[in-house]
Amino acid sequence: MLATRSEVQNLARLTPLQRRQLEGCLCRVPTRFYNQVWDVLTHTPLGIKVQGFHLPQQPTLSNMMRSELNFALEVEQMLNHINCSEYRQIVVELLCIVSTILHRNPELSFQHQLDLDYLVQDAFKIYCKDNKLEKSENLSPFFNTHYSLTTSYLARAVVNNVLQGGQLLTVSETDDEIGQEEPCRIS
Repeated sequence: MLATRSEVQNLARLTPLQRRQLEGCLCRVPTRFYNQVWDVLTHTPLGIKVQGFHLPQQPTLSNMMRSELNFALEVEQMLNHINCSEYRQIVVELLCIVSTILHRNPELSFQHQLDLDYLVQDAFKIYCKDNKLEKSENLSPFFNTHYSLTTSYLARAVVNNVLQGGQLLTVSETDDEIGQEEPCRIS
């Protein structure tokens, strides 16, 4: 179905909040999104949590394949626990950001459960602080912020969470036995 010129112009006039509501209602995700979630899950031994739903790393990764429809359905089941469409879309954006960070730093892994609700709340706190807003339960101003800005706030929340809470393990921390061994010696 092709959109008319006026429909395209109307879509261009939507606020970021309206776009997120629309995309969230339609359950739209970026191309390769499920592959990105798979990659995040490989770096989170205790799984991903959002709105009380836990997507465990195991047996999910051992019982399914990256491009399997059942895996995409598991991810959708997790996202469908989110009642607010714009919140769902922010969580989709957040998972893409976490995937990018882990892709650029493949040696990192989360040592705790990846709590997406906590990261969104943390990003909102940073947003309120930067914009000198009082802390509120209403995330609408954050959801109405342009994509490039929410991306930076979400990325800052992930990085802050990693740095403050010691959330990540590096390969050297997980492979202590290998690092402690002496190199081969000829006696």
